[in-house]
Amino acid sequence: MFLNRQNSFLFLILAVSVGYLVSAMSLGAPVAESGLTPSFFPILVGAAAILFSTILIVQNRRETSGKTVSDAPRVYTHLWVIAAIFVYIMAFRTVGYFISSGLFVFALIVIFSSVEKLVLKAVISAAIVAICYVMFQKLFGVRLPTLWG
Repeated sequence: MFLNRQNSFLFLILAVSVGYLVSAMSLGAPVAESGLTPSFFPILVGAAAILFSTILIVQNRRETSGKTVSDAPRVYTHLWVIAAIFVYIMAFRTVGYFISSGLFVFALIVIFSSVEKLVLKAVISAAIVAICYVMFQKLFGVRLPTLWG
């Protein structure tokens, strides 16, 4: 079946992502003669959301081509993601950006993949957190909370 619950949700996410990108593009040009403008990051996020939701739709179509809905095991990934977001929000100010974001990214990677190669996943999490820190601190000038003040 082409439009089961999961496919419907993925198409909804794709539609919302397209709407977000269209509204982000109305903010103006992402790059000006002086460098990046405030519209750069929302446009980047919208384009990435469209790309990733399209990839998820294609992957889902390939996986479910021979499988019925009743064959799939019941997974509560959405509840684990909500719990991770809640813990992240509560820990952000207390323990700072690096620890809370590192654990959050690591948790999301483990939630959406298998519990194997944990060292590699920890390195990837640290790299993502470091890149985001540089982007927000240096590029956007946003001071993030740290454990040391």
